[in-house]
Amino acid sequence: MQGFTAFRQPTTLDFGDLDLFALVGPTGSGKSSLLDAMTFALYGQTARLGASGLDALISQGERGLSVSLTFEVSGVTYRATRTKGRKAAENDVRFERRDEDGRWTGLNDGGVKGIGERIRRAVGLDFKTFARSVMLPQGQFAALLHGSGKDRQALLGELTGLDHVQTMQKVAAERAKELKHESQSLSSVLATEYAGVTPEAAAALRAERERQSAEAEGLSDARERLQTQVGRLRDAEKVWRAREDTRRRLGALDARAVSVREGAERAAQARRVAGVLPLLDHAERARIAHEREARALDQAQEAADTAARTAAQAAAALARAQAQEARIPELEARAETLRGAEADAARLKRAGGTPQTTHPQPLAWDEDAFYAAREGVQKLDKLRGERVQVEAQKAALEADRARQGAELGQLKALEAEQERVKREGQSAKTDTERAEAELHAAQIDAGVAAYRTHLHVGEPCPLCAQTVRTLPDTPPADLSRLEQQAAALKATLEGRRLRYKEIGLELTSLRRSTEARTATLADWDAQLRQREADLRELETHITGDPQLDAARLLAGLAAQVRAAGPDPARARQAAQAEVQAIRRGGQEAQAGLGRVQGEEAAAGATLRAAQAAVSGREREAQEAQTALSGALAALGVNAAQARAAALPEADIAAHEEAARTFGAQRAQLAEALAELERQLGPVPFDPAELTQATRDLSATDAALSAARERAGVLAEQERALRERLERKAATEARAAEAARTFDTWQTLTNSLRANEFQQFLLAEVEAQLLTRAGILLHEISDGRYRLALADSEYVVQDLWNAGEVRGVKTLSGGETFLASLALAIALSDYLAGNKILGALFLDEGFGTLDPQALEAVAGALENLRTQGRMVGVVTHVESLSERLPSRLLVTKSVAGSSVQRLDG
Repeated sequence: MQGFTAFRQPTTLDFGDLDLFALVGPTGSGKSSLLDAMTFALYGQTARLGASGLDALISQGERGLSVSLTFEVSGVTYRATRTKGRKAAENDVRFERRDEDGRWTGLNDGGVKGIGERIRRAVGLDFKTFARSVMLPQGQFAALLHGSGKDRQALLGELTGLDHVQTMQKVAAERAKELKHESQSLSSVLATEYAGVTPEAAAALRAERERQSAEAEGLSDARERLQTQVGRLRDAEKVWRAREDTRRRLGALDARAVSVREGAERAAQARRVAGVLPLLDHAERARIAHEREARALDQAQEAADTAARTAAQAAAALARAQAQEARIPELEARAETLRGAEADAARLKRAGGTPQTTHPQPLAWDEDAFYAAREGVQKLDKLRGERVQVEAQKAALEADRARQGAELGQLKALEAEQERVKREGQSAKTDTERAEAELHAAQIDAGVAAYRTHLHVGEPCPLCAQTVRTLPDTPPADLSRLEQQAAALKATLEGRRLRYKEIGLELTSLRRSTEARTATLADWDAQLRQREADLRELETHITGDPQLDAARLLAGLAAQVRAAGPDPARARQAAQAEVQAIRRGGQEAQAGLGRVQGEEAAAGATLRAAQAAVSGREREAQEAQTALSGALAALGVNAAQARAAALPEADIAAHEEAARTFGAQRAQLAEALAELERQLGPVPFDPAELTQATRDLSATDAALSAARERAGVLAEQERALRERLERKAATEARAAEAARTFDTWQTLTNSLRANEFQQFLLAEVEAQLLTRAGILLHEISDGRYRLALADSEYVVQDLWNAGEVRGVKTLSGGETFLASLALAIALSDYLAGNKILGALFLDEGFGTLDPQALEAVAGALENLRTQGRMVGVVTHVESLSERLPSRLLVTKSVAGSSVQRLDG
């Protein structure tokens, strides 16, 4: 593991060859963390934190933790590895199996839950069972041993998980409550919703439906008679309406006779003047065309004048551009002169100088000499930088030497403290032995004093059977004070022993670090001396002042650049730009002159075409006006009268067609009216008769629809009632079933509420535990004790004392430990079921033991080892741990806790 609570550094712990051992160390050193690491690797949770708040397991200041546990089940070796970080994305779990060839095979399918289930199946125990059967909290079993019957059952229920019986009772009560509610609800539904749902009600609905059907048939016959009458009257109504419509149309036609005649006369006048209209239109178009051509002639004349002026301006611009081209050779010569100055300026810039660079003693520019001088400057700068680094390294070396001195002082202080602790431990051992001797003598004196009342001078002693000569007069000693004094001295001795071991570990680590640093400092000092010698050698290879030579050469080149002007590059670019502008101006002037001359020629051609068009349009207008005047004179009208009488050809044709249609329509309507009078006959038609017959038919239809609808509603009610009869039968069956099931669950609830079932299970578990624990206690107590149950209380049978039975509360501290240990291991075997557990971890749960109890506990643990298990005892008692074959000493320091194995 690494980064796990107190174990900050990588720590490996091998239990493979351990049999019986103690896990010992001061409070807070990390003993419990070793057990938490095992459960975290297997199940991802711990007994103290559960499955949440696991960030507390990460060592303070670390980013994450990792734990890997290798274990064996039924001859197969597995390895479970978990890592956890501060973020969820840093968490991981892996599970592997080692094959016969020693290679590891991953069993990592199904994500985190799938891997967890694989681990659980491999171990054969879930987290709670594992924690209760492998890591035994010994203090709870002492409470189980001494508790009352009620307390024992509560504790057994918690340890064995039988408290789920209460959950069963809650589930049964909830189920009975649901069934009771369901039964009551169904009964209520039957009493309310299905109260009138009976076969008699269905038969009544059927009779009413048949009566309504017979009534609907009679109404259907009456409707057919009325439909025939209404049909006949509607045919007569059509002829009567047609006659009235024909009379109305004939009257309307006679009212239009005057307007039709006036339209015919106007069409005749329009037809007479129709021949003059084209001449009027032609004369108007000729006039308009003449005016348009006259305007075009004015525009063409203006465009020709503008083109002539523009041509003159373009010719003047070309002359000016040709005069400017004479300056081009002079400008090109100046640009070539400035090119060399520009190269010097670029060379000066690359060298790191500016045109303002000066020196009292400038040198003529030599590029090779300049770069040689600048290389010398760079070498000098590099040598200066390395010398600064050497000085810094020397300062760091002195600081490490100071830290080395401090650690050496700390080493001497620890050695002195170890010697002091050794002396204090020897003194504490002497004091402890003296106090134990005094306590032992006082206990003997107290035992003798306890029998003083049974001693009489001249009578035999009840212990040794010798005659008593004198009575003991030793005053009773304060055993309580002596026991407290001996316990305090023993605790002091154990503290000194543990501190001596811790100082020894720290001294070993500190000596190693100081020895390694001494060698490192010596190597560092030799390296610095060699670097100083190398720097001195390199500085001798540089002669003169290369920085001064480079400055003088740059000043000479800057003087050349200043002589060519402030900015030769810009001046050359300006000259070249001016040459290009002059050439571009000449080309543009020549092109503009050609374009303007073309525009002038086009304007002249347009002017001549406009003049010819005006002459032609003028002749056409005079000819059209002459023809129009002759036609108007022949008709005897003027132009205005001819246009007023004119009509479009469509209107003329419409008036003529209206006159012809009018005559034909009137003759046709008169003939139709005579025919309708003949069809209607002498019998007059009465619209009121048709209205009454229609009303009678509507009323009959409504009555028929109502009867049919009522019959349909009755049929639907009958069908719904029969369906409700079926649902009522099903509901009655459900209500009966709910009542029967409720009785069953209510009986179960009552049984569980009275704790009958739980008490029965706990009695069975307690009987099995007592049987197993009695056998185990008989073995580890050298055949002296057995456990039993008498009058609901735990008792022991003392086989060394003729089978005497006495309460467990009369047992001494060591004997109580033996009994509670037997109970703990028996429960471990019970919880494991058919599994054979090869490892147990016991939290002994007590402090200082007297010598007799210590001897009993150590003997019991030694006997327990013969059962073939690996047993680890978590203890604070140094004397108990020293009696065991092996110890795992957990120590803590600034760097984190560590584990050291001590054998023998």
